[in-house]
Amino acid sequence: MKKGTKLPDREQILKRMWQLATAGAGDAVKLACCSQEEWCGLDGLDLDALTEFKRGSNGAVELKFADRGRLLERLLDAVDHSGEEQVDRFLQAMAAQGE
Repeated sequence: MKKGTKLPDREQILKRMWQLATAGAGDAVKLACCSQEEWCGLDGLDLDALTEFKRGSNGAVELKFADRGRLLERLLDAVDHSGEEQVDRFLQAMAAQGE
């Protein structure tokens, strides 16, 4: 983490988790269908939930996405405030790393 970078607050983290949990896969499929030469024309694609992209020498494409079920489970915990202490510990740990 860059020094001086402000850590997100709990609400920002929850919002980001929701965005990832509800992100579509359409843009990742567009990316997979394009040749590597066409990639430069694909600016603005929403690939936030895409965690891994592989194209094999035989042309096979493998896409991996953020685990939506786990994200939703964590969001439910956080909304119930049972995860609030975990979020606070995470933020404290991140702050300690930045020092």
